Amino acid sequence: MTLDYCFQEFIDYLQSEKNASNSTLTSYKTDFKIFTTFLAIGGIEPRLNTMTTATLRRYISYLKLHKNYKTNTIRRKIHSLSSFFKFLLEMEYIEKNPMLSIHAPQEEKNIPIYIKEKELKMLINAPEKHARFEEHKLRDKVLLELLIFTGARRSEVLNMDWDDVDFGKKTIKIRKTKNKKQRLVPLVEPLTSHLWNYLQTRMPLSNRAIIISDKGNRMSVSNMQTLFKRYLKKCGLDKKNYTIHKCRHSYASLLCQSGVDIVSIKELLGHEDLNSTKIYTHTNISHLRKQVEKFPLSV
Repeated sequence: MTLDYCFQEFIDYLQSEKNASNSTLTSYKTDFKIFTTFLAIGGIEPRLNTMTTATLRRYISYLKLHKNYKTNTIRRKIHSLSSFFKFLLEMEYIEKNPMLSIHAPQEEKNIPIYIKEKELKMLINAPEKHARFEEHKLRDKVLLELLIFTGARRSEVLNMDWDDVDFGKKTIKIRKTKNKKQRLVPLVEPLTSHLWNYLQTRMPLSNRAIIISDKGNRMSVSNMQTLFKRYLKKCGLDKKNYTIHKCRHSYASLLCQSGVDIVSIKELLGHEDLNSTKIYTHTNISHLRKQVEKFPLSV
C-alpha cells in the first residue's frame, strides 16, 4: 500500500473526526511532502513495507544536517510523522510502529521577544493618525486592541463575532478555530468603550464578524498582516521583526511583570500545558532585578 493513499486517509480522518483546523492540515501536508522528498532523494519506495526505524532515523538526520532546521521545527515534524504512524497502527495497516523508538530532541526554551509597553501605546494610537480612511480608524484601533488587551491569537481575533462579547459582564469569548475550545477573557478599558462605539457604527449588522474587511466580509489573515505591518512602519517599528504573535507575548509578559500568577495567565492564554506559560516568568531580567533589589538585606 502506498504512503500517499494512507496519508490521504489520515488527512480525511483529521478533518472529519478530529475537526482539525485548516492550518493544522496544511502543516501536516507540508511535513509529509518534505518526508516524501527525502524518500525520493534516497531512492526509497514510498510504501508501507519500506518504512523502517533506520530509514526514519536517517530522515531526522536529514532534517538537521541537510535542511538545517532548528530543534523545535524538527520536534514538530517528528510529532507530525508520529501521529501519522499511530494512525496507521490503529487502522491495522502496519503491525509495528517504526516511530516508536524514535525520540524528539529536547525542546529549546527560547525567551520570547515582546513589544515594549511604550511601543504598544504607539501602535494603539497609530490608526488615529495613519488610517487610510476616516471610517477605518475605529476598526483598526479595535483590531490592535483585541490583539494587545486580550492576548488572543491572530486566528482567534479574526474568528470573533459580536455574539462573543458580553458588554454587561465585560467579557469576550475567545474561540479556537471551528469552536473546538473556548475561554472567557475580561474586557478592559479602553477596549470595552471602543468595541461599543465601533458596534454602533456597524448597526444594523450585515456581518456578525467583529473585524471585517473593506468589502464587509470577515477580514482575511493577509489583510490583517498588511494592516499590522503598515502601522509598525508608521510607528518606526518595522525594523524590529515584530509580528502579530508578539502582541500575545507582550500581553503575557506584562501580566507576569504586574504580578499576575502563572496559572491565571495560563487560563487567559488558553494554554493546555503550564510549561508553555512558564517561559513568561523569564522575559524581563531588568524587571526581575528591580524586584530582587527590594530584598530587605540588599544595599
